[in-house]
Order: sequence, then structure tokens, then C-alpha cells
Amino acid sequence: MLAKKQFTKTIALEQYGIQNAEIHYQLSPEELHEITIEKGQGVESSSGALAVNTGEFTGRSPKDRFIVKDDITKDKVWWGDINIPFDPEKFDALYNKVTDYLSGKEIFARDS
Repeated sequence: MLAKKQFTKTIALEQYGIQNAEIHYQLSPEELHEITIEKGQGVESSSGALAVNTGEFTGRSPKDRFIVKDDITKDKVWWGDINIPFDPEKFDALYNKVTDYLSGKEIFARDS
């Protein structure tokens, strides 16, 4: 017999350094569709599909995969053009910059 799974609609991001954010957590595709249209960030096509103009940047850049190189990863990762080493100090600085930027913002988060 499978155990029933419980889902929550709330999450605290303060533990990650993000302060005073308005968080939308675990929204359904239908809820996200509706909010996107309400905010004018997309339109509904004649088939009912959501259409969003992503602008110039439409996907992941294959040369943008960085992994922190430290005592844990240094001998376990195949370093090269795909797995580019990233200094721990640079990661910490970038992490702080991102959490500062996200603080006070409206955030949509989903565990998937």
C-alpha cells in the first residue's frame, strides 16, 4: 500500500538568505497560466496554450555549467568544457548577490 503524500503550499526562504519575499509555492500549471495572463507576461493562444515571448535568451547555454571545485568535488567531477570549475569564494559572492536581489521580490517556487 502506498502512503498518502502531504503537500504544503508554503515555504520559508529566510533560511537561504532571502528576506521579505512574497512567495507563491507549489502552484498548479492552471494557477501559473492564469497569473501569467493577469500580469500581461503571456497570452493564451487560440488552442488555449500559454504563449510567452522569452526574448533574446531562449534556453540554457551549454557553456554555463559551473560546479564548485572543493575538497568534495575535486576528484569526483570530470572537469573540462562541460563541467567548469568555480571557486568557492566566487560562489559565496554570487549566492549573496542573488539572495540580496531576490529579497523583497515576488517569487514563484516549485519543488519538481
